[in-house]
Amino acid sequence: MALTPRPHDLLRLTGSAALAAALPGWASASLAACPWGVVRRAPHPPGLIPVGVRGSQRWQRHAVLVPADAVTRRVPPEELNRLRPRLPRLAVTLSAVALRLAAELDGDAVWGPTGGVGFELATGQTATHPGSDLDLLIRTPRRLEPTAAARLVDAFAALAGTVDCQLETPCGGVSLTEWARTGGPVMVRTAHGPELVTDPWVLA
Repeated sequence: MALTPRPHDLLRLTGSAALAAALPGWASASLAACPWGVVRRAPHPPGLIPVGVRGSQRWQRHAVLVPADAVTRRVPPEELNRLRPRLPRLAVTLSAVALRLAAELDGDAVWGPTGGVGFELATGQTATHPGSDLDLLIRTPRRLEPTAAARLVDAFAALAGTVDCQLETPCGGVSLTEWARTGGPVMVRTAHGPELVTDPWVLA
């Protein structure tokens, strides 16, 4: 299928036989039960997509390159923000996040859950527990002022569940908390590793 995958997108795969590398036993079993992976930030040759495979245990994470033609469906985080997790605390937290983002960003926010919550909502496979955080991605092609970021940090800190939020900027992924605290320089997650950037909305 034709697609331009981005970090945190969830991909449905045709199966472990189509992958470009051997997998540990647990990863093969995981893909057989739930053939999904999440796009990672990593260098990759044309035609291959860097994907992370998750297992039932927290330590079970495996990096692999997936041929683009092994992908049958792509689900970005923003397609999941109207859904709600099965666990009440996470559902309440996600609903409160939606309200706060709509108010703070004038309804113009493109965002969605990632991590275990996003995986669970996209696949239907149980991936959260009562102590799970809510991982969140906000796409910010335009600069988010540190004062606005700080208001979001304070609002999220007051919620029942822990929210771990990342901003997707033109330079890469930035921690909402770090940007609110520093206003730059800030550590940016890129395909080639972390980089210290003065302003993540200005491409070098």
